[in-house]
Amino acid sequence: MAKRWIALVLSALVAGCKSPPPMNATSSFAASPALALRNPSDIAVLPVEDGTANKAVERFSEYMRQTAWRALPSRLYVPLSLELVDGALLSNKPQTGESMLSPGYLKRVAGKFSEEALVAFRINRWDESRLMVDKTVDFEVQAAMVASDGEVLWSGSLVGTVKSGGLAAAPRDRDQMSRSCANLAIEAALNHLPRRSPAAN
Repeated sequence: MAKRWIALVLSALVAGCKSPPPMNATSSFAASPALALRNPSDIAVLPVEDGTANKAVERFSEYMRQTAWRALPSRLYVPLSLELVDGALLSNKPQTGESMLSPGYLKRVAGKFSEEALVAFRINRWDESRLMVDKTVDFEVQAAMVASDGEVLWSGSLVGTVKSGGLAAAPRDRDQMSRSCANLAIEAALNHLPRRSPAAN
């Protein structure tokens, strides 16, 4: 009886120590048939827009953009120089109150970077209230890929919870934990972007 009681206690302790899953998210991303037909290669990565009410990702939004830039080759796309994109954006910024993901803005800047397509991200939610408790962040990432003539090739959002460090141990520093979650969230969103076909090279 005593052994059984000890086993039950140990089982409860183990269950209580289980880490949350690395990613628990729902995707609404969808690609249009034009993505496969156009098969764009050279991609302009726009700055990541912080759409949260409290500007929760403003401090590392450029890090998120760099994450997207580094991740695109894994989908067989070629990201253009960020400096080139930023230079063209100087005279093509959103109007006051206009989102970088709004169809009007994306169509207006499409083709300004000598790109075959551009990709844009907006963070609509970023809740770190549980970061120091269970190392997780609740998020919503919205993204779109638009051809140089303004046609939408891929769009949608990813909503869920991400654990800092993923399957590995989380960093100890809070800022690094946040950046780890940001990295994983952007990469997870891009994992829903269909791979480019290399046959057209």
